[in-house]
Amino acid sequence: SNITKHALAESLKKLLLKKPLNKITINDLTTDVASADGFYYHFKDIYDLVEWVCLEESRGALQGKKTYDTWQEGLLQIFEAVYENKPFIIKCVQFNQSEQIENFLFQ
Repeated sequence: SNITKHALAESLKKLLLKKPLNKITINDLTTDVASADGFYYHFKDIYDLVEWVCLEESRGALQGKKTYDTWQEGLLQIFEAVYENKPFIIKCVQFNQSEQIENFLFQ
């Protein structure tokens, strides 16, 4: 369910404040959220979760803001979402290879 996905996302964000992405394990994420089976039901690995978090934040910021009249407001909301998630984004960017990030952004 989306509840589990969002709980795992919040767990990831919380853990990223304490340690780098490559030091976070599935067990770390699922300790207070769900079982490892629950994690793998939704995501193939931690990087899949990271991508999902980024897409969800983007979708939320752009929801209902895709018209000619509202695209500027949508863009502003994306920048606000980036700012609100600054620690998460910085940790992910610091760890990931630039090619992976470029591929994700171009999608």
